[in-house]
Amino acid sequence: MSVARNGLLWVSVMLCACAGMVRAQETPSADDVARELSNPVGSLASMVFQGTWSRWGGSAPGIGDQSTSSFIFLPTLPFKVGPGNLILRPSFPLAAAPRPDGADGWTKARGFGDIALVANWGRVESSGILWSFGATSVFPTATNEMGKGQVQLGPAAILGLIKPWGVLGAFWQHWWGLTSDPGEDKVNVGTLQLFYWFGLGGGWQVGGSPVPTANYMAAKTEFTVPLNLGVAKTFLLGSMPLKTTLQGQYFVTRPDMAGPSWGVFFQITPVVKVPW
Repeated sequence: MSVARNGLLWVSVMLCACAGMVRAQETPSADDVARELSNPVGSLASMVFQGTWSRWGGSAPGIGDQSTSSFIFLPTLPFKVGPGNLILRPSFPLAAAPRPDGADGWTKARGFGDIALVANWGRVESSGILWSFGATSVFPTATNEMGKGQVQLGPAAILGLIKPWGVLGAFWQHWWGLTSDPGEDKVNVGTLQLFYWFGLGGGWQVGGSPVPTANYMAAKTEFTVPLNLGVAKTFLLGSMPLKTTLQGQYFVTRPDMAGPSWGVFFQITPVVKVPW
């Protein structure tokens, strides 16, 4: 009887230990969450709050004293579809930017920007290669001339690699204007957002996510190319992970007349639970 009781006790202890190990394995670490939030085809839903500030430069008189700023709400909503995820990313911007005042000076325009929506389907392969494809669109919701005033549509695609040491890749988008006012050129703009984040342990990452832009509307294609470097830290606040990011930007090229010269931007990204 004593042997039976001892055997039952040991079985109970082992079951409790195994249950504890399963719970530990099911609870992601800060490094796991940080890497998954850097994965553009991941399964975590999040609400990104992004702020940017850029000092301008160029040959236009007085442009070196001007700056732009913006605040963007960017939810990321994944839906499991087949063997991959459908990712919806709407963006809702508020912005402030310099405008010529008609007297060889500048004034600051502020308002709501154009709402954009990206819809991509993709997945991560067993090799760590991640990919997706879909469409991107822009709607003319801007006030005070803070947008292009055109409905825009185009393709979007992502190719990258995710490993235990981090994530790297590129996110390509291109927009063509579908509507325009008489005498106005239709939008023809492309971006290639690079992302490179490397884990340092403890939820810390170092890397960047610059967004080079090509504007094909001008007589000569205008390129705006930033270099980014920053740090990110992911916290586990009870059951809610929270990621914070701070990056510096230096623009190696911009439009000759006026464009961003250098700047900073930050992101605050809480992970949220969704009902699906």
